[in-house]
Amino acid sequence: MSNSIYHDEYGTISRDDGRSLLELTWSPATDHISEAEFKALMSRFAQTAEQLPTRYAVVDARELHHRPDADFDSWYDQHVVPSFDRAGLAKLAYLTRPAEAAEAEPVPEGPASFPTGYFDSMQSVEDWLKTG
Repeated sequence: MSNSIYHDEYGTISRDDGRSLLELTWSPATDHISEAEFKALMSRFAQTAEQLPTRYAVVDARELHHRPDADFDSWYDQHVVPSFDRAGLAKLAYLTRPAEAAEAEPVPEGPASFPTGYFDSMQSVEDWLKTG
């Protein structure tokens, strides 16, 4: 059972203590989110993972309408991944619209020590998380 621990107009961070799972669900309001606000919510999500025992993280990006700036990947590697690593994250899943889901096997991205997977259904995410 998930409990909402943070909410603003752009997204909700919720936690399932029983599964050590943290989830960020982006809202449709992200069609007018600024890059600074986008990064702030991603940072909050990563810092929350670091503060609470978190084995798995899920980003539900099906309603995310923002497209990050060109420097976002570098910023993410420097500011978000280290928090996830310190949290001891085992897996990160992105739930995306079907056209955006990757067919590739989940692998660590950039400096991350945990694999990241991209899926088009919550069932696929759940199945992957159950594998370890």
